[in-house]
Amino acid sequence: MKNKMTEKLFELAYTDSMTEVQNRNAYEERLKKLRKPNANISRITVIVIDINGMKEINDSYGHFSGDDAIKTVAKALKDTLGTKADIFRIGGDEFLIIMRNIKDSRLPLMKADELRAGIEKLGLEADVQVPLSISVGVSFYPVDGTDDAVLLYKADKALYEAKKRGKNNCVIYSKELENEPFMSQITAAESE
Repeated sequence: MKNKMTEKLFELAYTDSMTEVQNRNAYEERLKKLRKPNANISRITVIVIDINGMKEINDSYGHFSGDDAIKTVAKALKDTLGTKADIFRIGGDEFLIIMRNIKDSRLPLMKADELRAGIEKLGLEADVQVPLSISVGVSFYPVDGTDDAVLLYKADKALYEAKKRGKNNCVIYSKELENEPFMSQITAAESE
């Protein structure tokens, strides 16, 4: 009985109830474990995904439609990535993905493009078809940093650049982005 209760408490603490993916608490714990010396991880890819136009969806079709959009994207992430990645919902309409030991740095970009195309096809069923799209930012451990906050910051900065380029884009963090003006998409989502 005690083990079942402990499992349920763990699930509640680390799972997003709406999407059934892991939450921000789980992300922080997972990244700590992956960076331990005995984790045998040589490269981690951090991908931040933001659903474009959530305010418009909520304002035009209601918050239930907004919730459906978030669930639709979460399902697409699970269907596309399966067990090859850890998926987390870290904010209202923002997801974070961790991929481990990716040898080819093009793979996250290919997966992001696959996700973008799949989500665009899905759209959102309301009284009318509502288009859905995502923007994606990517950073790599240890190339872009070795600290959780730095990796998230750089993936978020790449996400900001993707949105700046017209949304529905994917940008991999690069040194050229260091001096670009930037407003965190995570902070913006948390303040809405």
